[in-house]
Amino acid sequence: MRFFPWFYLILFTAYGQQTDSLKSTELEEVVITGQFEPQSARRSVYQVRTIPMEQFAQRGATRLQDVLNTQLNIRFSQDLALGGSNLSLQGLSGQNVKVLIDGMPMVGRQGTSNEININQINIQSIERIEIIEGPMSVVYGADALAGVINIVTRKTEENRLELTTKIHEESAGSEYGWNEGLHMQQLGVGYAKKRFHIRGDFTHNDFKGWKGDATGREMRWHPKRQYLGSVITGYRNGQQSVHYRADVLFEDIYNPGQFQGGEALDQNYYTTRLMQQVQGNWTAGEKWLFNSAVAHTAFERQTQSVVVNETTGARTLSLGEGHQDVTRFNGVTWRSTGTYKIHNRLSLQPGVDINLESGSGGRIKEGVQRLSDYAVFLSAEWKATPRLSLRPGIRTMYNSVYAAPPIIPSVNAKIELNEKSDVRLAYGRGFRAPSIRELYFDFFDASHAIEGNTDLKPELSHSYNASWNYRSMFLNRYRATTSASAFYNDVSNMIGYGQKPGNSLVTTYLNIDRFKTTGFTVNQAIYAGILEYNVGAGITGRYNQLREDYASVPEFVWSPEVNGSVVFNSKNKKFNASVYYKFTGKTPYYQLINDGSGNQIPKLAELDSFHWADVTVSHRLGRHFILAGGVRNLFDVVAINNTGVGGGAHSSAGPRPIGNGRSYFFNLTYSLNQ
Repeated sequence: MRFFPWFYLILFTAYGQQTDSLKSTELEEVVITGQFEPQSARRSVYQVRTIPMEQFAQRGATRLQDVLNTQLNIRFSQDLALGGSNLSLQGLSGQNVKVLIDGMPMVGRQGTSNEININQINIQSIERIEIIEGPMSVVYGADALAGVINIVTRKTEENRLELTTKIHEESAGSEYGWNEGLHMQQLGVGYAKKRFHIRGDFTHNDFKGWKGDATGREMRWHPKRQYLGSVITGYRNGQQSVHYRADVLFEDIYNPGQFQGGEALDQNYYTTRLMQQVQGNWTAGEKWLFNSAVAHTAFERQTQSVVVNETTGARTLSLGEGHQDVTRFNGVTWRSTGTYKIHNRLSLQPGVDINLESGSGGRIKEGVQRLSDYAVFLSAEWKATPRLSLRPGIRTMYNSVYAAPPIIPSVNAKIELNEKSDVRLAYGRGFRAPSIRELYFDFFDASHAIEGNTDLKPELSHSYNASWNYRSMFLNRYRATTSASAFYNDVSNMIGYGQKPGNSLVTTYLNIDRFKTTGFTVNQAIYAGILEYNVGAGITGRYNQLREDYASVPEFVWSPEVNGSVVFNSKNKKFNASVYYKFTGKTPYYQLINDGSGNQIPKLAELDSFHWADVTVSHRLGRHFILAGGVRNLFDVVAINNTGVGGGAHSSAGPRPIGNGRSYFFNLTYSLNQ
């Protein structure tokens, strides 16, 4: 293979330049998601993927999607009309992925933990991202069917003053100027003295949109303005700690309309969110550890439509059906756990989880709707032998609206084959709860006739995950890790769109679908001193629902992925260069079409493949400044072709937007503590 000579040439170049050999032991990554207590990722029974904040700088990232879009098993879809960016994990939609901030669930425009737009999170405040694939419903409840993404935030260290400022300028494709491109400013201030700490982070994103080949007032990507702020303060001593955190978001997306008949309809989508949480930990002796947390989130999404007069420029509120709307969600979560260490090989963790949610707005039936969920869970971590660790768990719950499953079980196992290799196996019964939107949504205008369904049942899954990890040293100084993983999800009662029984003119939500996903990934990483390499590949199979009626079509359709990265850090830590790449293969699917004789037949359609790459270089200027620049979307991907045939308001046909063209950026960072 042509790749390998080039690969080893760079590797041995790095070997010749490297002066400080690596230690034979790995630097342990400490993880907290789903753990009884913080511990190294290597010791965890779960397979935890971590992305540190250093990678944000290596990517020149301005949003979380910039960091996650080259990860295996994670894909994104863009909603240009509403400004959203929704992810999928293991072939399952973002509604099946629980997004947390410091372990507490977020609220988005569909309610608690349903299709969270991760680009509405302040990346300035993030220390690392922890990802666990597979159902985590026993520990985290509803909507953790496909996995959990936990955003772990930054805390200032003891006896330290921190000050960081950053400006970031980026083109949108070839468009850049005062009223074009992306302009971002960040500020972070932190202080810690003995047992007290406080930190605040602020980010302003001003994306002017991207016109591309659009004409008139139309924009291919709509302008978006964001203000994101966070503050955390706390107290800690040897046995207890408590902290308060608040996160604030304001977002304005502007959708200019085309002039027709002397008038244009402009729309603004305003989003505000305030999330507050208090968390405390208490260690009681050598056997008990208690954790309690409470969070409240107030979320509001407002649609404002105005009519613009082409001649005079006058702007007046539109009185059209559905042109003005305000939707509000309030979520309260209380979560408490206690960890009891019976002896060195066995620990128990009982827990209580209460979630209260309300939603209101012009498109919510009867104005205000409420949903309450009460759960208790118990899990154990048992080191059965020096090489075998088991973690069984169960959860039981009651919900005020739908019939929640009475028992959710799971079991995880970690087997150490030897000092270098281990295997993890997992089974979980996952579930996703119907959202307030799916239960009570009510939207009728000239082009929509959609209503919710209060008879919905939760989605349920049987999920199986397995992984193998191997660590080695070679040339007495280089560290390599090899991993492989596989998954299988069988989901019943999947919620989808369908015609309302008895009224074919109305679209509603129904438990009509069964869905499965399966796949595997392999990954190889090499840490060669000043160079780090990573290459991976995977393939995901998605269930073909037409198989149940048409035996001639396959049960699964398959889509491959390949990713890779190279990161260079100079010996004096002043220069960094990185390349991150991902190939997303064709995504096939079947749909029913009319054969011209009044019969419906299955037809294969495909979403095209595409390549994505980001290149960044940075250089330290003195002690306090870092100058960085790079190219995002190196292959200039704008949209990919979809061979599907349109068939209604929720058809997946038509080109899919991917990016706003090849963009160029630079940023300057000042840090008091460099």
